[in-house]
Amino acid sequence: MHNKQLIFFISAMICCAFFLSCNSIKREKFPYDEIINPKYSSFTEKADSYLKEQNFQGTVLVSKGKKIIFAKGYGTSDKKNKANPKNTIHTTFETGSITKQMTAACIMQLVEKKKLSLDSQISDFFPEYEHGKNITIRMLLNMRSGLTDHINAGDEFFSAATYHKILKAEAACENLPENLVLDSFYDAPVMASPDSTYFYCNTNYYLLAKIIEQLSGLSYEEYLEKNIFKKSGMNTANVKFQKTDAKGYDYRNRYYSIPAEMALGCGDVNGSVIDLYKWNYSFINNKIVSRNSFNEMINSDSYGFGIYCKKDKKNKSILHAGATDVFNSYDIYYFKDKVSIIVLVNKPIGECNATIIAGNLRNLMKK
Repeated sequence: MHNKQLIFFISAMICCAFFLSCNSIKREKFPYDEIINPKYSSFTEKADSYLKEQNFQGTVLVSKGKKIIFAKGYGTSDKKNKANPKNTIHTTFETGSITKQMTAACIMQLVEKKKLSLDSQISDFFPEYEHGKNITIRMLLNMRSGLTDHINAGDEFFSAATYHKILKAEAACENLPENLVLDSFYDAPVMASPDSTYFYCNTNYYLLAKIIEQLSGLSYEEYLEKNIFKKSGMNTANVKFQKTDAKGYDYRNRYYSIPAEMALGCGDVNGSVIDLYKWNYSFINNKIVSRNSFNEMINSDSYGFGIYCKKDKKNKSILHAGATDVFNSYDIYYFKDKVSIIVLVNKPIGECNATIIAGNLRNLMKK
């Protein structure tokens, strides 16, 4: 075979492999460290320059439909590791509150199986809770329960002794006893009357995770693995405490995480940009929940079921951000042009804001 023919043959095989991977997103393992689609060179070059100028540390992914346009890691995944590992598209991060989308989808799966109703009272699952008859599953999903947030208002939710124990465990990178949050929930103060106002509250999604366990007979981790990760082909996603390739550090050079018991259902999913890309594709294309369930989840002018919904007349979008102690994240999907932008950062949000990075990448796409 002549050199020109050989080059053409190799190029054709590469292109063929790429398009085949697009048609088997669930099974594809993406055996490369970065993806830069030459058809979008104008954007990818500007995006790469921008991220380098920002001294960005993390991983980004931009896709359009099935095609990944740009996916690349920047900086080190753990600056204290002498091997100096680099962030790649396979590096796993704490994704934080992006978890809530998946928890909400699990609830909708159970609704589809008629194991519960969105208007079920939480007293069905927590009969000893005195306000349970006034709070529904729908209120938990839409952040309208009136409950106090066990993470962001922990000093109000827990007793002083328990809250001190939590802070100590977090600083020491240790976990907490199972059901510590649930045990304190029964005596925690209520922030507002149920369904009277929107108030972002992690406790809502912690309780939803506990309801998933009651109805499925599985741990939240087992249910998520079977019904979200495997169905989406999220090969490296997990909810193990501190099981991430990347590590972040605060201004005092400390690495630590929200204890797993605190993050259950509301912020415990770890994954890569490839995992979240597969999640977006599977979720939006009804591989996880039905079209009717999906539409109900995003039928909101503000916060839907684990999703912020923006009904821009030009281009509707759904999104969620996440921020744990030394990580932050952002995942948005634009319906009109079928574009996903995913940003995972192993730095505290005050040092590098994933939301701002994603917004600037979106602006670069428009130029």
